[in-house]
Amino acid sequence: MSEEESMFERLKARGEEVFQQVSSELMANPRFMSAVQSAWKGKEKLDEAAGRALKAMNVPTRTEFKKAVRRIEALEAELSEAKAKMKAAAKKSAKKARKKA
Repeated sequence: MSEEESMFERLKARGEEVFQQVSSELMANPRFMSAVQSAWKGKEKLDEAAGRALKAMNVPTRTEFKKAVRRIEALEAELSEAKAKMKAAAKKSAKKARKKA
């Protein structure tokens, strides 16, 4: 290991230690945890309000959009299959016509 890599590893380890210490202290702080919980509840309310607003504007949700894309893909597959069958039937019909001629 080069000196630069060693220095980087030491700095990284020290940074992880500091992060761990700060995280532990924050998690032990009741005011911090209360703020996190309030922020989470606020985010949930915002998400719900945004969803209602989009629905009111008739904008599809991500789930609805993905469902539509899956349906379109299924229809495309069915169409490709039908085209292949028609092509095979046309070839078969052309062979029969050639045999009769």
